[in-house]
Order: sequence, then structure tokens, then C-alpha cells
Amino acid sequence: MGEEIETRYVGFCDILGFSNKVLTDFDRTLEIYKEFASLFLSVPAAKDVEITIYSDAVLITSESLIRVAQTIQRLWFVALVHNLMLRGAITKGRYWVRRHDNHMLVASDALARAVKIERSVGVPAVVIADDVEIPDVVWMSRFVNGAYTTPILHFRERNIVNPFNIMWGTSAGDRASQLMVESPAHRDKYLWFLSLYQAVKNDHELAPPGTLERFLREGIVKEKTKDSSEKV
Repeated sequence: MGEEIETRYVGFCDILGFSNKVLTDFDRTLEIYKEFASLFLSVPAAKDVEITIYSDAVLITSESLIRVAQTIQRLWFVALVHNLMLRGAITKGRYWVRRHDNHMLVASDALARAVKIERSVGVPAVVIADDVEIPDVVWMSRFVNGAYTTPILHFRERNIVNPFNIMWGTSAGDRASQLMVESPAHRDKYLWFLSLYQAVKNDHELAPPGTLERFLREGIVKEKTKDSSEKV
């Protein structure tokens, strides 16, 4: 049972700074972690999404790219509430799992690649591997409903999971500014995050070059308004 090799989207995220907090103040950090895990797991996961949290690493898998991205977007919200940020990657590939009693074995080329990409990401972002195709419905959501609502954005030549949401966009920017003051050694990384925040706040396109023009040409988007929001 459960030994079939599947094709899955795999999201691997590192909770930045958590390991250092554990080493310097385990008891206090454990309480934060319990709150973090409780808040994140209290909301039922989307259908067919599997979530595994171990220490500072979070593994999310599904047959749906959008569901993985939406789950990580929610993870971003919980992380920022606790003054934490994420770095990670989403890939697509083979995923094998065997469960027996309390044991679980996993072998996945997608997971191996996600871990490798995560280590190379120099900013607080969950990036989507270049070979993962983003469906048009994602970019349509961005243009029709606004940048806060879509789970995936295109920023500085990368497709990334949107760390913001419509309920907590401004607070997320304020939290990042606070973290930059507290950790000046990581100033450049926080400046990158704040640049993304400003792009979302100012309603930049945040889609691959040519996407909006193609939608207009094909009649998917009927009108481009002055504030860059579109109507279908």
C-alpha cells in the first residue's frame, strides 16, 4: 500500500533563523514553534495536500501546483506572524513513499532538486523551478483579482510563491522593516523582500514578460485600466 511512484509537485521550505533560535534559547523557541505549528495545522489542508514539518524544514506535496503554492502562501503568513521568513523551492518529479506503522520512507528526485535549489536561493523567497510550467489561470487571477490574491508572482526573472495576502499585506511589509533593523547583517535580503512588497503594493504586473499583452491580444483580458488592474 502507498508504494506507487507518483508524479508530484514538491515544495521544500526552510524556516530561516529557526535553528539559531533553538540553539540560543530552546525553551522559548519551542513555545514559539508550538504556536507556529498549531496555527498552521489548525486550518484543514486542501484536498490531496500532504504536509510534513520537522524542526526548521517543511515538506509539502500535491498533484496540484496551485495547491502547493497556496499552502506555502499560508505558511508565509504564519512565519511572518512570528518574525520568521522562508526560503525554499517547488519542483515537479517522481515521488515514492512507503508507510509502515510509525515509519515513513520517501524517495523523490523532485525533493532532491528542491533541496538543492533551496540552498542556492540567496533571498527570502520560495522559488519555482524553471522547468515547472505555470498555468495561465495563475496569471489570469493576478490580473483579474489583484496581486495580493494570486499564490504565484513573477519578480526579477523568477517565479515565486506570493508571501503576502489581502488580509495582511501592509503588516508583512512593516514586519520585514522591523526585522531589517534587528538584523542589519542581512539588510540586503530584507531590502529584496521589501522591493517585492512595494511591487505588490503598487500593483506592478508581476507576470512573465508578454503575458498581459498576450491576454489582451487573445481577448482573455478585455481592458487594461490605468492602475494596471484588468477586467475580463
